[in-house]
Amino acid sequence: MPRAKKNSRFLPTSENFRYEEFPFYWLARVNAIYTQQMEQILKKLGTDVPTRRVLHLLKNHGTLSVSEISTHAIIKLSTITRIVQRMRDEGLVHTATNPDDARITDVAMTPKGETLLAEIQQATSKIFVRGYGDLSEARLMRISQDLEEIFNNLADH
Repeated sequence: MPRAKKNSRFLPTSENFRYEEFPFYWLARVNAIYTQQMEQILKKLGTDVPTRRVLHLLKNHGTLSVSEISTHAIIKLSTITRIVQRMRDEGLVHTATNPDDARITDVAMTPKGETLLAEIQQATSKIFVRGYGDLSEARLMRISQDLEEIFNNLADH
């Protein structure tokens, strides 16, 4: 309990709580403005945030199962299944039954998906440059590590 007391001003139930200092307030605001700006740019390319997310995952991991995409993207399996089916119909990904387990559908990016991802990266890079501002690489790494720790704390329960 000492930790909760140490951080009590960051608990909404605390009399010392100020939402302007609440990390989740800023996480929500950053995510909302990031999503709005991404949606505006991606709409011009005829695509969306979930498609971008799936393409990036496939670029980084190669072939992934639909379930693995769902886990990484933190999107419900039923929703990601529909997204992958749409992307397959658009020619952005290829799906195949996993050779070791027929219950698993593997997903890989097609050349058309690679082309779209390159266009997405080009069009959205300014968001990241603007968002990171003058933050140093060390500071960005620390922010990422802190957010990962918060995520793991929440995911462990």
